[in-house]
Amino acid sequence: MLMSALPPSLLPTKPTKNHNQFQSFSLKSCLSLLEICKYTTEFAQLHARLTKLGFIKNPLALTRLLCYSSISQYADINYAQSIFNFDKNPNTFAYNVMIRGYAQREKPENALSFFYSMLCNANSGPNKLTFPFVLKACSQVRAIEEGKQVHGLVFKHGLSEDLFVQNSLISMYSSCGSIDFACQVFNKIDDPDVVSWNSMISGLVDLGFVKEGKQMFDRMSKRSLVTWNCLIDGYVKAGLLMEARELFDQMVGKNSVTWNTMIGGYVSLGLMEDAKGFFDKMPWEMKDVITFNLMIDGYAREGRHKEILEIFKEMRVAKMEPSRFSMVSVLTACSYLGALEQGELMQAHIEKNGIDVDSVLGTALVEMFAKCGNIERALSVFKSMEERDAGAWNSMIHKLAAHGHGQEAFAIFSDMLRSNTLPDGITFLGLLSVCRHLGLVDEGKRFFQLMSEEYGLVPKVEHYGCMVDLLCRADLIEEARDLIDSSQASQMKSSVPMWGALLGASCRLKNVVMGEYAAKHLLQLDPFDGSCYTVLSNLYSAAGLYEKAIEVRNEMKKQGLEKIPGSSSMEIDGLVFDFWVGSCSLE
Repeated sequence: MLMSALPPSLLPTKPTKNHNQFQSFSLKSCLSLLEICKYTTEFAQLHARLTKLGFIKNPLALTRLLCYSSISQYADINYAQSIFNFDKNPNTFAYNVMIRGYAQREKPENALSFFYSMLCNANSGPNKLTFPFVLKACSQVRAIEEGKQVHGLVFKHGLSEDLFVQNSLISMYSSCGSIDFACQVFNKIDDPDVVSWNSMISGLVDLGFVKEGKQMFDRMSKRSLVTWNCLIDGYVKAGLLMEARELFDQMVGKNSVTWNTMIGGYVSLGLMEDAKGFFDKMPWEMKDVITFNLMIDGYAREGRHKEILEIFKEMRVAKMEPSRFSMVSVLTACSYLGALEQGELMQAHIEKNGIDVDSVLGTALVEMFAKCGNIERALSVFKSMEERDAGAWNSMIHKLAAHGHGQEAFAIFSDMLRSNTLPDGITFLGLLSVCRHLGLVDEGKRFFQLMSEEYGLVPKVEHYGCMVDLLCRADLIEEARDLIDSSQASQMKSSVPMWGALLGASCRLKNVVMGEYAAKHLLQLDPFDGSCYTVLSNLYSAAGLYEKAIEVRNEMKKQGLEKIPGSSSMEIDGLVFDFWVGSCSLE
């Protein structure tokens, strides 16, 4: 506790003759402790000590307390508000500190309320330090009308030629989309500084006026790093990567923002090879969390899971902290590739750093363990989650279904209902999958009926597909065909998986008539489906119709079709390898 660390001068002592000297020394000692406060509880203890010693009414003490609690690194604006309320007659400085504190945080509208209160207080009045933060608050809430009124007050208080205020006006008008007013303010500045030029260029490019921003850039006699980065960012946002690259190549003294802007531009357009080229050329010491997160995000969009893990390995070497989104992307990649070891490293990282496992991150962990074959770990993670949305429940049901744990999946569904989480179409798809895997025809029919009658959910093609597959696996192919034919929705009858399930069951049962019926619909949907020809040929062969089987094979060759070989992947010593059916080597 902070009190235990207080110096002897702050501990209770007997009265001394030189009381004023003691007070001065104690006040100085107390205020010096502000520098080591990192938590509101510590700050409150020090505040209480100042109050107990009678120093709280000292203007210096009140000022320092207010500054620390509103604008320092460890500020607590709500606590600052309570200190401000203690001051019965706040001056301009107190108002300025509070306005600045709110303008820099998540409630900028409160800064405007404080400004209005300041105007109504006879003991205070705005000065050149007030207006920049009031205008910043207007920018954040896009309060253009209030911003114009503040502009009028700037004139009233004789600050229309103050450069700091003028630059703030440019930013406010630009942020609110009034670039013409921003230009008017800029043109009235006698000697604009770099901030003035940067504010104008930033406003222009953010509103899509990149050409005009480049014209201002060319007019500048002295450009800063911010100037270059601002224009490059403008070109990137406009999708003009060639122009951005040209400017990038001309630039001297690039920083991480410059490199990240270019990488982000290529990532946003799906040009991952170009993005990787910049990533590889980027100086190692400039790479930061944003750099790695951009690359992971880009590869995640394209489903390039191997590359995600490679970037994550580099990230670990650089001792960078992945974002929550990046952690989910890495876990998804581990799920797809079956990279259990890498997934376990991510879980260890989450636990070591005390990262809060919300529903999204928890679901990603569940998916990873389940898809890597460890359903027990997946269930353990799920049960430890304090926050579970419908997606988390659905994931657990689906994964238990995939692993053949039907009763456990049904139990999770019951828990889901008890938690007052409404099931959706995905929930019932998981339950139907359980029934399909375990051959539970009656239960499948009950869930299929329950979703529409009890919860008002309209079965989609995926639900029909599960039911058709369930019936086909139970050799109820006539009932499966009737279910398809009874559907009024055209997308049901155009579902390749449903007709494929019917064809497969027909082949297994050697039902040539039903197989030809299913194959006919399949080939209408996809005339170049090599697997359909293969299964149909096998059906004819199994039924002893060899001439028809040969005809199908010949037609397949004539059209240049072949069945695509299956593939899979495995992790060996932290490395992921692919292998294909018929291949003798790993890739």
